[in-house]
Amino acid sequence: MGMAGKRELAVKIPLSLGFLSNTSGLTWFELQGAGMLPAMLGCEWEMQTSSGERVAEKAIVSLRGSLQELKAVTEGFESLRSGAKRRQDLCLRVWSETRDCFLYSPLHRFDWQFLPAHLLSTEGGSFRLELNWERDNVFYGDEVALPLSNSSGSGVTNGLTLFNHDDPSLGHDNWFEVNLQAIGNLSQIPLRLELKNTTSGEPLADFWLGSMCLPGSGNLPNLVFEAESGVGGTVLTDASASSGKYSRYDWNGSGWHSLASWTISALDVTRLQGIGLLPLLRLFGAPTEANFKLRWQLRVDGMPVWVGPSSDLELGQTSLRMEPLLIPWGDLPLRSFAMAQQLVLEAFHVGTGAHRLQLDDFLLLPQQTFAAYHAIGSLKQNASLFDDQMRQSVWSESGGLELTTHLRVGNGHHLQPGSLQRFYCFQREANGAAPIARTLLVRAWYRPGWRLL
Repeated sequence: MGMAGKRELAVKIPLSLGFLSNTSGLTWFELQGAGMLPAMLGCEWEMQTSSGERVAEKAIVSLRGSLQELKAVTEGFESLRSGAKRRQDLCLRVWSETRDCFLYSPLHRFDWQFLPAHLLSTEGGSFRLELNWERDNVFYGDEVALPLSNSSGSGVTNGLTLFNHDDPSLGHDNWFEVNLQAIGNLSQIPLRLELKNTTSGEPLADFWLGSMCLPGSGNLPNLVFEAESGVGGTVLTDASASSGKYSRYDWNGSGWHSLASWTISALDVTRLQGIGLLPLLRLFGAPTEANFKLRWQLRVDGMPVWVGPSSDLELGQTSLRMEPLLIPWGDLPLRSFAMAQQLVLEAFHVGTGAHRLQLDDFLLLPQQTFAAYHAIGSLKQNASLFDDQMRQSVWSESGGLELTTHLRVGNGHHLQPGSLQRFYCFQREANGAAPIARTLLVRAWYRPGWRLL
């Protein structure tokens, strides 16, 4: 279709600008359609197509009316421009006859101006305006509930339970996954997530959510490691530990000491290339000494190839976020499988006496999509946190009222092209504890996307 054809098409369809958070149709500024302001005669929009992620477009709006009517239009556009500087959800909304629904494309830049030689005609009651914007090169439909699955349920849309650990017990999962093939996902699609605190007692403080995608067939790599599955330490049993077991490490002297090692299989190393991993450790009980340091070492064929930065473990601390790491170390061509690698946990203490640490389990949180939610308030039982990636907005709701309990670090979450995408979560309370019995109820929505109307 030529440019003139695209302009003619656009003239005939409802076209408007507005903020996605304004759910009422009355709050959208119509450029073309039955709801245009009295002075507006119509709009010429040149829809652009491109292979890039964004497109720059313009629209010409023709006006004729009283000065009061003309002023209402220009004030409306100025309100959109000033609002876009404070908010991130300004969108172009278009009616699609083919899909029989409104489609939305987020705008990243919006401006307007009088066309040259048209400003002086304001006293005559008519002029033309030029609107310029840059938008995502995709149109999104209305929200659709996203089916979620783990061992507690399959294809659930009304709330799936997440525990704060992952063991063989049915439903004891700190993850949920999405069948991407079932929804026909061919591009990145923004998500809106609801994470409801269903745990009584201590409110939810900091928590982390990350995902990785399986591009084709096969299985996702193992990212949850029980302490007792490693080589090293003494295995003990306790019903309050993940899988009912934990490991105790005893040693003497100052300096660095290797506590235990875990093998990452050749297949898992291959699938993890290029994915950042955030280690999140759960101790079994707090250390009785202060000033411990922990770090990771990566070994290939028995030889160390990387030593990570140290993380401080303080007196009374029962969980630890460590610095991100990459497995494998280096950029492999992967013409064949990568070699299996060993992940070694090392501890340091300056004291020369006897030392003890006890580890329950750890999660290597994938960061293909990632968000860390840092608590500035309390997410109490039955309160929910919402993360809307399309609006780039995070807020909480409790008892039907909105509030801010957490700040997000990271870009939020979207669905990726592939066959399966799994999201992992690690929860912590204000005192740093990460009880395995903590639970969240998760729901999700997505917006199907298309390049063309």
